Amino acid sequence: MATPLFDASSPQFAALLAACPIVPGATVSKPLLNRPEGKVILFAMDAGQEISEHRAPFVSTVHILDGRLKFGIQGEVRDMRGHDWLVMPADAPHHLSAVEPTRFLLTLFKRP
Repeated sequence: MATPLFDASSPQFAALLAACPIVPGATVSKPLLNRPEGKVILFAMDAGQEISEHRAPFVSTVHILDGRLKFGIQGEVRDMRGHDWLVMPADAPHHLSAVEPTRFLLTLFKRP
């Protein structure tokens, strides 16, 4: 994983949309914070980009900042837009596709 932008050693501010611009035809991820207790990763996906079904071993949240995603989790697909939020249990199978250029925050809560 790339070096996170922040280390939590002091207060730090970020303009999230500027920190991870949409790249035509691509999905980009930028780690913001990587701590023993969890990770925060910023994603930018161009329209039409997909992330195939996978699982994470941690409780996770997804916070849509802008754009629109189709998010499938445990057999249910939802249309998610800016300011929508999702909490996922550990090991939940999920997949997503960007209907519009989209940016979102993924937060992973590691097990103690």
